Amino acid sequence: MENKEKYISFCSRRMDIPLFHQPWWLDIVTSGNWDIAISNDKNGNITAIMPFSRLKKYMNLLSLQPLLTPYLGIIYFYPTDISKRTSIYSFENEHAYNIITDLPGHFLFQHHNFRIDFTNWYPFYNKNYVQTTRYTYLLKNIKNHDSLWAGFTNTLKRQIRATENECTISESENILDVFILMKNSLLKKSVKWALTDDTLTRIDQVLSANHQRKILVAMDRNGKIISGIYICWDAGTAYLLGLGMKKEAGETNSVKQLIWESIKTASEHVDVFDFEGSMIPGVERLYRSFGGERTPYYEIKKYKNKMVRLMLNFINK
Repeated sequence: MENKEKYISFCSRRMDIPLFHQPWWLDIVTSGNWDIAISNDKNGNITAIMPFSRLKKYMNLLSLQPLLTPYLGIIYFYPTDISKRTSIYSFENEHAYNIITDLPGHFLFQHHNFRIDFTNWYPFYNKNYVQTTRYTYLLKNIKNHDSLWAGFTNTLKRQIRATENECTISESENILDVFILMKNSLLKKSVKWALTDDTLTRIDQVLSANHQRKILVAMDRNGKIISGIYICWDAGTAYLLGLGMKKEAGETNSVKQLIWESIKTASEHVDVFDFEGSMIPGVERLYRSFGGERTPYYEIKKYKNKMVRLMLNFINK
């Protein structure tokens, strides 16, 4: 049995596989061009997995973080009898090295964003990968709305209260209500938009059928949509997957009201809300104002050689 088939079967028997590691998600965001590295124990049981994409456009020579997918990377399945810190580190090192060995050696470039619970990148360092620390913000115990509100900045509280009289928040069933706003905002900033309506619609169809998403929009006094938010969740965490607004919405602070409403909605299903971070100063400042815990995660890359690195750095300038 090939790794991919083995993993799909493995996922069908477990309830703890995160949303972005699900085979159906990977199928959609990579158009089926993904595979998985697996490490097994001596009995053949899966102990670690790491999905990765293959860019068919570039003869499968590149493996990039898929669009709309904040986290992938390794997931470990620890033995139930492991508790000592030294044993945990040894387990992680052993199976991370196995994963690295199982990754295709022909890739010219790899780019992976790891989950926030992945903290040991030492084996990757030893295999000539490079790492950048990125940040997201997490709100925990989100069922306690009073405690959350107390953690907001005073400015944010004032802006949310003021917005209640300026716009109306309602639910939507159209994912494009959010992502068209995102697309238009990015295009105005000359940022390339690579997501297709088909990809977005297919993702939404599955999440909707599984009752794992909510779409909220803010409408002005004329009933026109001025901002929208898309959240989804798995067994433990809700993710802010999409947030968009018209230019004039910035004057109403409707986005802040939408985020607050989406957090309360997420609290009906999970205990943690992940803003999915942003290293853009203005966005980071907005997310920080909600009082979440700044949480690091690893962006890990590998270049085949110095020439590839120079070439890619030149292209991305």
